[in-house]
Amino acid sequence: MVKINLKEYQKWLERRNLSQKTVQIYSWALQKYRKKEVDTTEIVNFFKEILSKYHPNSLKCILRALSSYAKFEKISIEWELITRLVPVVQQKFFTTIDETELVRLKQAKTKNKSSTTQRDNLMLVFLLYTGVRVGELINIRHCDYQNGSLWIHGKGNKFRYIPLPDFLAKHFNGSSDYLFKTLRGQMDKKGVWSMIKKKVKRAGLDKRISPHTFRRSFATLSNKMGIRLTTIQKVLGHSDIQTTSSYIHNSYEEIYQDYSKLWISSPPPPQSLHPLSASLKSRKIN
Repeated sequence: MVKINLKEYQKWLERRNLSQKTVQIYSWALQKYRKKEVDTTEIVNFFKEILSKYHPNSLKCILRALSSYAKFEKISIEWELITRLVPVVQQKFFTTIDETELVRLKQAKTKNKSSTTQRDNLMLVFLLYTGVRVGELINIRHCDYQNGSLWIHGKGNKFRYIPLPDFLAKHFNGSSDYLFKTLRGQMDKKGVWSMIKKKVKRAGLDKRISPHTFRRSFATLSNKMGIRLTTIQKVLGHSDIQTTSSYIHNSYEEIYQDYSKLWISSPPPPQSLHPLSASLKSRKIN
């Protein structure tokens, strides 16, 4: 039976090289836990009390924090009893961009100098075809590229190598300089966000596009090309493959196409029972 030891837990998280943001989120979640002890019964009672107070995503966050804390204290918890209490949220249809929209963004006219426009367009291409985070993008140095691979200093002080196509590799000169710079020095996150916002407006795209949109788009494009999910996971630097899976966007049309394959080998039920049957009648079944 153990009481919450927040300070020591935070130090433990930091030693595991988790990001400061993750440490803050987990600390916030644990502060919501008002029970005296950390055991299965108390956690179950706790979740029953907060189910109506928090969004399912917040509940999942609290659950992850408690699970992490249990590992820290080496406490055995029957998590199956607890996970059943957390509502499952249907995956949202988030925004992605395709290669045609990338071209529109690159061609969007701005008041910038030619060299600045070239730098900005290269950042867009890099984001879409590598899937790197914006924080990883701005920290890329010329010397990080060697023998077809790019060394990435990732989230939580983790490192990984990703393959790099020739059309991106040609921009590296081997120096210790940052790949993306401004007149003042290293490009920052705010500058990337601002650039994308201006490009989207100039291109006339009716979408909310952020640097992270490109990361999800990379995962989606890779999946459509038949690249294995485990490979996408390693390139993105995800520790959990479920996170990678959540990055894959399927449109309503794609879901319909996959779902309708069920009726290729067997006829659909009567029209009154199946909402898709009217549309499926017009499909040519081989």
